[in-house]
Amino acid sequence: MIDYISINNLHLGCQAKNKAEVLEMVAKDFTEKGYVNQDCCVFLNERERQVSTFLGNGITLPHLPKSANDIIIKKGVEIFQFPDGVIWDRNNVMFITIGVIAKEKEHIDVLKQIASIFSDEIIANALSLISNKEDFLRILNRG
Repeated sequence: MIDYISINNLHLGCQAKNKAEVLEMVAKDFTEKGYVNQDCCVFLNERERQVSTFLGNGITLPHLPKSANDIIIKKGVEIFQFPDGVIWDRNNVMFITIGVIAKEKEHIDVLKQIASIFSDEIIANALSLISNKEDFLRILNRG
């Protein structure tokens, strides 16, 4: 699914005060782009209560729990960059949120792709600061 990311799926230079604001941004975008047929913020928060979507290296992967499968219209990925960082869980600071909408276990495929890209701390740091969408995509699709 990461292969299908275009400039339209990138949101660089975002700002938020906390995790709740980040999840609201992701949910709003999912609704506006027609990935879901209703606001899904409550479901994103439900998923966070089940287990944190913080992956390390400043990356989070918010996605819907199985209980929200009925509201999904189509799959998609949206990337939000927060250069100033947002406190996610106690000691974790997030710089990039990769929102995933998928009915099945497609988010696992995205997770594998993300892990291979963002496990490199230098790449993760570069993507958290870069301000040009074309450059961001070029680095993201490097491999």
